Amino acid sequence: MTDADEVPHDVRASLEQLLVAASTAAAEGDEPTARAALDTAETVATNKLPAGERRDRVRWGCGAALDALPNGDLAAAYATATAEAVTE
Repeated sequence: MTDADEVPHDVRASLEQLLVAASTAAAEGDEPTARAALDTAETVATNKLPAGERRDRVRWGCGAALDALPNGDLAAAYATATAEAVTE
């Protein structure tokens, strides 16, 4: 059984991979790939993270990164910060 605030290993790995991909794509100016990765990360967070502050922070971070596009540097920074929220 997992703690209410614990992120299952597979969910953590998926979110980290998606957010790193989004950050890299945004920094490289690949907006479609960044958007796709952020949309998927937001869906994973919504459906797989337990309700609470971490899920809210990840969903907010994905939305903020999406809103920041096409500013790739800003979107990449949001995606990176959101990835850190997953592992905290």
